[in-house]
Amino acid sequence: MTALGVVLLQTLCCLGLGAAALRTLKIDADLGTGEHWALSFATGFGILGWLIFPLGVAGYLSAAPLTALLTAGALAAVLLRRPGGDLRKPRTDILGKALLALIGIVGVFDFMEGIAPPADADTAAYHFVVAKQFLEAGRIGFIYEPIVGAVPFGVQMTYVPALGLGGEKALTLWTMVSGWAAAVLLFVLCRRHIGLNWSLAVTLIFLTTPAVIYGGGTGQIEPRAALYVMISAWAVSRALETGRANYAVLAGLGAGFFAAAKYTGLLFIAVSGPVLLFQRRWLSHGVLFGAAFLAAGFQWYAWNVLHTGDPVFPMLYQWLVQDEHAWWTKAYDLAFKEGYFDKENPLPRSLFWLLAYPFKATLGGTLLPDAGRVNFGVYGLLVFPFAALGLWRFRDRVRKSPLLTYALLAFLFYVLWFFFGGSQRIRHLLPVLPLFLISATVAAERLTAGGAYRGPLMASVAAVVVLQMAGHGLFALNYVKYLIQDTSREAFLNRNVNAYAAVPWINANLKKTDRIFILRRQLRYYLQISNFYGSPHQMEVEWRPGKTDARSLYRQLRQAGVTHVLISPDIENGREIYKPPMDQLDEMGCLVKLRSFKVRRSKSRTLPALASERQTLDVLRLADEGCLR
Repeated sequence: MTALGVVLLQTLCCLGLGAAALRTLKIDADLGTGEHWALSFATGFGILGWLIFPLGVAGYLSAAPLTALLTAGALAAVLLRRPGGDLRKPRTDILGKALLALIGIVGVFDFMEGIAPPADADTAAYHFVVAKQFLEAGRIGFIYEPIVGAVPFGVQMTYVPALGLGGEKALTLWTMVSGWAAAVLLFVLCRRHIGLNWSLAVTLIFLTTPAVIYGGGTGQIEPRAALYVMISAWAVSRALETGRANYAVLAGLGAGFFAAAKYTGLLFIAVSGPVLLFQRRWLSHGVLFGAAFLAAGFQWYAWNVLHTGDPVFPMLYQWLVQDEHAWWTKAYDLAFKEGYFDKENPLPRSLFWLLAYPFKATLGGTLLPDAGRVNFGVYGLLVFPFAALGLWRFRDRVRKSPLLTYALLAFLFYVLWFFFGGSQRIRHLLPVLPLFLISATVAAERLTAGGAYRGPLMASVAAVVVLQMAGHGLFALNYVKYLIQDTSREAFLNRNVNAYAAVPWINANLKKTDRIFILRRQLRYYLQISNFYGSPHQMEVEWRPGKTDARSLYRQLRQAGVTHVLISPDIENGREIYKPPMDQLDEMGCLVKLRSFKVRRSKSRTLPALASERQTLDVLRLADEGCLR
């Protein structure tokens, strides 16, 4: 099956599964055509990820079962509402046509990324690697490593059929489609509250937000988790408005799918559940919401308990686990948490920084992980004064507006995330960004509808669009070069993936029975032989200061099945601890150099000339144990 055919089939499958769920809940009759299609895809996306889990645990991750699953889901697409009178082409003025043209340009940019090989480090390190590993094994296996292994994989499960049936091209196109699905759902939710031009503007701003540009076309979870947040938030608001229990169930499903995609989904459950309880039918809705999110989100947490004893491994390991594991001890757990959380949370958890964080992340985020390049742009800061004035002016209407639910969910999630989240990376807030965009934009639009403040608001929006379109264009140049300049897939990867130059030689010269130790996580997806990543999140090959010497390192490498090592003679990614024992192993004759490579190391694919340096990488073979005498 061609890559495009697989993506089309999987898209129809998500639409069909979601349409079946909405029909079962008797919600589809309340929806317009656009709403039905967008909500069906979002719901079906979560259901597809849910269904792959039992299929994988049973060992049926092969072409026939995956094709059967996608085909069965696609057949249910007959339940989709047919385009009719409610989907007539709306009248667009010159501004609307200009916004549509800009969205079309963004679509071209994103399509170019969708047909290029994956170059994002996190994607190549684990998001796509998980799908690849499970497919190679034919089943889902437990990955004994926190942060990137023993975590929920609900979204990554949707990558499995795309990669298994259509290969890499289908996988990258699928990330483009699923990334754009969030923008489509945002648009149809906006249309419930504001006009066409404003809805198009919000959609364009979302698509060109730096964090969305960064993660929307990759395997990153947050842009796709936004689908689940919007499902749940919309359903919560409808449950409060109508009192109907079916919306409480849909709200629970959306929240559960978010929890099955990322641990931060638990924080969203913690805020969306209580918000749903502010009504007369709080008990019945609360029970149904709880049952639905447990059904949608329990799988990966039960999987964790089965293998580690901790549903949110390693967060509760110190208290829940009595018998330590050989691969994770309580001493190592404490050391890991101390190092990880200090690095990921540089700002104090105080009321001051709760209020100051948006400004710090937007205007001076170099201290924060990723914030210098993966942020939300300046739209929030520019529109907030207008939104605040609009909120005050129309404060008598606020309690009856469904937008209060959106704003409340976004704010409470932010508060809970800031004080209890595991990392202060701003992209972890991306799932609730659409709720902020809708509520803030509607409040600002209501303020300026009479003409007052309209000029400054429109100027602010125009400035954001120009700035973010320019940023997106700069980002897209990399993929323009892929289409017109790069002579091959390898040429693109050599330009965009640090240390990739060593991969073709390793794949061609090492045997399938070999295993190579690496410190360059972005190479894992491309290596065709077994590899062991020397992550700081594992203790099988120890690297903490004072815990590693040459002999211990050699024995640990051997016990892990390592036969070769790929490492730089220079300081390796700041992990100086590996250098002394590796040097000692070299001096003892335990490492035999096979090949050296000169590679470029850059911190930015968009601006590769900045912070770029040349490094040497050596491929070494591990000698037999006689070298230790």
